[in-house]
Amino acid sequence: MTSSSLKQAVAGLVLLALPALGWAGQAQPPQREADKADGIKRIMAKRTFEVSPVARKQDKPFCQAFVQDFRRQQNIEFIEPVAKADSYEDPVWEPYRRRCPGVPVFDDYQCEPKIYDAIMAQPGAERQREFEAACQHYRGTANFKLFLVDINNNPKDGKEHVFYYERAQGPLNQPDAKLNYANGGYSVIDLDRCGLKGGAEAHDPYSYFYQRPLENFSGIIRYRDRHYIFDLFELEGADRDPNNPNYRLHLSGYSMFGRETKPRLGPICTYSTLNLKSK
Repeated sequence: MTSSSLKQAVAGLVLLALPALGWAGQAQPPQREADKADGIKRIMAKRTFEVSPVARKQDKPFCQAFVQDFRRQQNIEFIEPVAKADSYEDPVWEPYRRRCPGVPVFDDYQCEPKIYDAIMAQPGAERQREFEAACQHYRGTANFKLFLVDINNNPKDGKEHVFYYERAQGPLNQPDAKLNYANGGYSVIDLDRCGLKGGAEAHDPYSYFYQRPLENFSGIIRYRDRHYIFDLFELEGADRDPNNPNYRLHLSGYSMFGRETKPRLGPICTYSTLNLKSK
């Protein structure tokens, strides 16, 4: 059965929990976001990325232009974090916890969709208690970052706080459950109203299921005067060719989706090195 989470419900994306296995073999992350460019170019140069056929018609010209620029790392500006740490308990995060107690800055809750919807319909003060009681609580354990960026591309409301983490562990609220690890991701937190404004998944550079490092990259970028979150990741299946793995690339940004009346953070362009075209 599928489940909903705070990031999934807002961003329309799935955070996948995997068996809790070792972290050994994980390569050290780049010191700067801009240092990811060389690795991205190396991956992109060897492969052809096709735009998903489910991309919205109005987005396809943009998606085609973006993947060409992303391949060469042209017109791409990486946004650097304003704070980062290796520990959830690092004092650098204390001001944000004091400002919004109970807001899941580096956490996520996974629920069955109906349960999640019922909790979200309750007053804000009761939601946290209900999430802890009815959902699976995951918390990041590595590579914490904070970005201060106009992620919704609306200068009128200033810059947003975007928190990032990796190697989420849980469920922490079920003492008898076996702990698992999950991919981390990005959470847009409104620190004035103490609420989650959006989110995007990201694939950690490690497969917890197969216990092996992966050459995955994600980040926040500025492109054509707008901000986006990208996620470039290997496909992990048992039939993976270690010498030439297949990849996917997701680009998320603020836009109108479906019949919604307000823009939200969601997937604008998706690509794959697999043949996605209809036969």
